[in-house]
Amino acid sequence: MKSRRPQAGAVLPVALILLIVLTFAGLSSAKRATTHDVVAQNLRINEIAQQSAEAALRHCEAVVMDLVDNAGKGFPADAARVGKVAIATPQSPGALWSQPANWSAASANRISAPMAFAAEVRVEARGVPPPQCIAEPMANGRYLVTARGHSADATFNANGRLITGAEVWLQSILSPQIPVQSPGGGLA
Repeated sequence: MKSRRPQAGAVLPVALILLIVLTFAGLSSAKRATTHDVVAQNLRINEIAQQSAEAALRHCEAVVMDLVDNAGKGFPADAARVGKVAIATPQSPGALWSQPANWSAASANRISAPMAFAAEVRVEARGVPPPQCIAEPMANGRYLVTARGHSADATFNANGRLITGAEVWLQSILSPQIPVQSPGGGLA
């Protein structure tokens, strides 16, 4: 008759440890994938806001050029919204763009740019609030154009300040001393 030795099983503890390690590896991988999705979504949202701001900037620049060259006949409603009082610098205390009330829907100076870009850009651009801009004169015949674009999930308070969503601000200064290329190919 054989004597029975007590068994010391090592398979069960090793299997449990491997199971725990594999569980943590799976959870870590799932969290990493979720983080990558969130980052990618945030990049898409920011890109839409960037394109919206660029569309507003280009629209207001066209309004100002039309106002200077053609007395605003091409964009009469928008040309009437261009500021009247010249400022010295973009940081001047009376600058229209820096006053939150000028970005509200009731403002006499805010210009809403058309959404022509949205159809060509992406499906995600649908539902984006209209891009907005403010144009105001500066010294020496220059104009300051400030634009802001938003993501589709942007919401605002009564003063036009962003509550949720993404917002991109852009500025440009148009100067009559710098020649621009005309549609015909020459310098205007």
